[in-house]
Amino acid sequence: MKLRPVRGTHDLYGNNIKKYNNIFETVSEFAKLFSFSEIQTPIFEFSNLFLKPLGEQSDVVLKEMYTFKDRNDELLTLRPEYTTPMIRSALTNNLMDDLPLKVYGIGPMFRRERPQKGRYRQFNQINFEVFGSNNFMVDLELIILAYEILKKLLPSKNLILNLNSLGTSQNLIDYKDKLKKFFNDNKSKLSQESYEKINSNPLRILDSKQETDIALSNKAPSINEFLSIETKNHFEELKRGLEYHNIKYTENHKLVRGLDYYCSTVFEFKTNNLGSQDTILGGGRYDGLIKTLGGPDIPGIGWAAGIERISMLMNNIKDNSKILHIAINDEKFKNHLLKLIKNLKENNIKFYWNYKYNLKKSLQKANREKITNIIIIGENEYNNDFYTLKKLDKGNQFEIKLNDLNKYLND
Repeated sequence: MKLRPVRGTHDLYGNNIKKYNNIFETVSEFAKLFSFSEIQTPIFEFSNLFLKPLGEQSDVVLKEMYTFKDRNDELLTLRPEYTTPMIRSALTNNLMDDLPLKVYGIGPMFRRERPQKGRYRQFNQINFEVFGSNNFMVDLELIILAYEILKKLLPSKNLILNLNSLGTSQNLIDYKDKLKKFFNDNKSKLSQESYEKINSNPLRILDSKQETDIALSNKAPSINEFLSIETKNHFEELKRGLEYHNIKYTENHKLVRGLDYYCSTVFEFKTNNLGSQDTILGGGRYDGLIKTLGGPDIPGIGWAAGIERISMLMNNIKDNSKILHIAINDEKFKNHLLKLIKNLKENNIKFYWNYKYNLKKSLQKANREKITNIIIIGENEYNNDFYTLKKLDKGNQFEIKLNDLNKYLND
């Protein structure tokens, strides 16, 4: 049997794990700054949690969920997204007694879709959610938060904010009826996949990547024609707030997002560095979803970002912290080595030893890895109770006592 990872999964190591940790640290830093509390949920939930909220005709439910029966014949699903598990957790743990509730989480999601650039079947995702306020300032704060995180992680990348409003649930019903009529009148121009969505999920056709579908969608009615006065005012306030914060945006009236629970504000940050899979962060309002899941009738809004996609766009992480290599040429000097290691640990000095009593191999490894400092233990050092510190970048060396090590390392 040939060992290999399951298709659509990947290991994190080397620079990729450094990037992941950098993303995690950055997200945690901004979460504290914006007063969000961390929440972690199990990676599987009862399947019913996802069926209605995500849309029973959505691609996620129809094609992508990892669903299985446990020994009690209960239907469980590996979480395909994070919003509904976070709402479930907030409800079952009585976290919504004090509103608004601001929470975030980072963790793995699972979707059985075709693996492609930046898209995996097990992937890692960041989510920020706010429950309990329909103030446009919440929408603005979440977009600013997303913008600041992406700007910190991807300072040199061209990020484009796409913005739209889907209106109220009634606005959406009216709009879907209009779309159904339009696409039925032009069904011969649609791809087979979009043709099958006309009556069940016409909004998804607007999200199609097929050229024929895109051409037809460009002529379709716009959601903007169906928005209520209240929703329009909310959207205008949001746009003014973005302009005040110098965040550029593009109004995209075809932007609908991929799940059925969205309404009112929806947004995506896109980049031209990832090809057709160009969205790296997206979200919006889901007023009504919390009630659908059995909670109070309160509004909600949030966004999600794929860590793998962000990581692909990041520069490699440079570790500027100094590390001291150790070279010892005989096991009989190990007590001198033990004394050195004890001192290094007590002084929080990073060190590396390859567990070999071989001076040549230790020096070769230090040179390969462009290490600045290596400390040598040989017979002379052992007999006279000192250590030789060799600075490989400068080519000089010193005979030092342990108490002077810090001074020489910082020179």
